[in-house]
Amino acid sequence: MGVVAGTRLVNGVMVVDLAGRLTLGPEVEVLRSELLAAVDRGERRLLLNCHGLTYVDSAGVGELVSAYSAVVRRGGELKLLKPNGRLREVLQITRLDTLIPVCEDEETAVTAFTPASSLNAKRTLDRYTE
Repeated sequence: MGVVAGTRLVNGVMVVDLAGRLTLGPEVEVLRSELLAAVDRGERRLLLNCHGLTYVDSAGVGELVSAYSAVVRRGGELKLLKPNGRLREVLQITRLDTLIPVCEDEETAVTAFTPASSLNAKRTLDRYTE
C-alpha cells in the first residue's frame, strides 16, 4: 500500500494525516501536487502528521524536502508532526531536522505557526540552499 492522506483544518492550519508507505512511486508525486494545490488555494500553514507512516524510503524523504521547498517558496509553511523513529533518525543524520521543523504535539505545532515562523522558514531555506 502506498501513502494515503486525509486532511482536516485545525485553527487555520491544514493538517495532513499520512498513513502507509511513503516510497518511490506515483503516490509520492500525488502528495506533492496536493500540497501545492492547497497552497495555491490559499492554505499557507501545512502540518504533515507522519504518525501513521509505516515506512519512508529515500525517495519519500526526498519528496518531503521537495514539498517543503516548494511550499515555502510559494509563501507557505510546512512542519512535520510525530515522525516515527526511523524517519526521525534519518532527519537527524541528514540534518534535515534543521531545515524542516519537527513537532511532537499537535496543539503545540498548530500554535507554532506565526508570521515570524513563516519568515524564518524562508530564511532557513535560503541559507540551506546557498
